[in-house]
Amino acid sequence: MDKRVCVLLAPGYEEVEALTPVDYLRRAGLVVDVVSTTEDIAVESSHKVIVQADTFLDDIQAKDYALVVIPGGLPGAPNLAANPKVIDLLQAVYEQGDYVAALCAGPIVLEKAGLLKGRACTCFPGVEDKLESKGTFKTDTVVRDDRVITSRGAGAAGYFSLALIEALVGPEKVAEVKKAVVMDIVEDNLRG
Repeated sequence: MDKRVCVLLAPGYEEVEALTPVDYLRRAGLVVDVVSTTEDIAVESSHKVIVQADTFLDDIQAKDYALVVIPGGLPGAPNLAANPKVIDLLQAVYEQGDYVAALCAGPIVLEKAGLLKGRACTCFPGVEDKLESKGTFKTDTVVRDDRVITSRGAGAAGYFSLALIEALVGPEKVAEVKKAVVMDIVEDNLRG
C-alpha cells in the first residue's frame, strides 16, 4: 500500500484517541502522518500534553491518504469541525474511495463534512444528538458503515485502532498487533 494515514491534531485533542491509532497503525507497518491543523508544529492536547506533529495540514494532499483519523476531545473536535481545510480533506479522501474515521466527539467533524448522512455510527454518549444527519445510532464499541468508521471514546481507542488496521490491511495484521500489545492476553484474562 503506497497511501498513508493522516491523524489530524487541533488544540484540545484527546491524546489517547490521537496517539493510540498512531501507535497501533505504525505497529501494523503503515505510514502515519501526525498533522497539525494550526500554524504550530507542536499541538497541545485537552490535558496539556504537547505532541510534535510530523507536518502541517497546508502541506498535505488528499490523494496521498487511504485514511484520515479524527480524534475527539474538547475543544479539539469542535476546532477541527470549524476548519474548512479539514472538511475539504475529509470530503476529498472519502470521494476518492478511501476511509474516514472518528471517535468520541470526533464524529461531529464527519457530520460537518456531510459524511454521516444516513449512516450507522457511534460516538461519545450524548454527542449523538449533534449528529443530525446520521442514520442508525449504535452503542457498539466500533461501527463501520462503508468507508466511515466511528467509535465511542478513549476507552475504545485500542479497538478503534484495530478496526482501522482491519479495514486497511486485514485481520492477520490485527492479530499481530493484538499480540504485540498483549491485548490477546488481556482479553483471555477478562474472559476468565
